[in-house]
Amino acid sequence: MDYSKILQELEEEASLFDLFRLSVAINDELKNTHRIKKIKQSLMIGQKITWFNNGTNKLEEARIRKLNPTRCEITNLLDGENWNILYAAINMDDVDISIHSNQKFGLKKSALRVGDIVSFLDKEHKLQFAKVQKLNPKTAGVITMEGVQWRVHYGALSKNIDIDAEIIKEKELEYKKWLLNNKGLLETTHPDILENVVGDLIEKYK
Repeated sequence: MDYSKILQELEEEASLFDLFRLSVAINDELKNTHRIKKIKQSLMIGQKITWFNNGTNKLEEARIRKLNPTRCEITNLLDGENWNILYAAINMDDVDISIHSNQKFGLKKSALRVGDIVSFLDKEHKLQFAKVQKLNPKTAGVITMEGVQWRVHYGALSKNIDIDAEIIKEKELEYKKWLLNNKGLLETTHPDILENVVGDLIEKYK
């Protein structure tokens, strides 16, 4: 399935009620005993799997420790951490989980993964490049190349590109112009971005 296309269509056409109704139907299917049984029958103790971690928005490799009626106990290969996951989280068919955004600036949580490189303007209006460490409900926890940690609204992030000194100034100006052009939208969705970033840019770049 093309997750990016589905989400784009939902964003353009679905009401909040539509999304709620779909979520109820999807939750019912996640509990479908026939689906769960089919997956469980194809697994065995010690088997290597990949599973989707919704905390990092990434696929992770693990080995199965125990097969319970509705959940699977696993051990991650990378860090040895134990998890108790839904069978639905196991990527049985090696599906591409990527969700791509056509937006140049202003990302959504679903389009980011822990470890992604992003850029944003700090409070001094300087372009910062950082690695995503944590995906919170409204902000991403990131750390810059200098080791400084930030919590940045998804709407203020840009998915990165090349870290090339020659284009940083150009991108910085482009980003500032984008912020100004989207002032009305940000006033509604992320007023704190305007307070921290856009305020004096309006006078400087109008």
